[in-house]
Amino acid sequence: MRAIFVSALTGVLFSLISLSVQATDPSTTAQQWQGQGVVQEIAPPKIILQHQAIPELQWPAMTMPFALSSAVDTTAIKPGDSVTFTLERAGDGFHIVSLTPLN
Repeated sequence: MRAIFVSALTGVLFSLISLSVQATDPSTTAQQWQGQGVVQEIAPPKIILQHQAIPELQWPAMTMPFALSSAVDTTAIKPGDSVTFTLERAGDGFHIVSLTPLN
C-alpha cells in the first residue's frame, strides 16, 4: 500500500513540475490577431481605430480604443491613415504590438 502511495505521489509531483516548466517557458508566445483599419486618433499610449471585422475574435467592424505597446512607433502615422495591426491580449483587454501604414 505504501509503495502505491509513493508511486502516486511521485507521479503527481512530476506532473506539477512539468506544468510549471511549461508555464514559465519563454519560448511560448502570446496569441496574436491581425486586423486592418483607419486611424481615428493617436494619443500614445492609446490609439483609436475604426477597424474591419476580426473573425477570429468574433468582432464586427467597429471603432474602438486600443493600448499601444511601448515598442510601437507611431511617428509615421496620422489620423486618417489606413493601417494593418497586430493585437495581443493584455489583462482585460488587448494591446497593439505592431502597426504598419498601408500605402
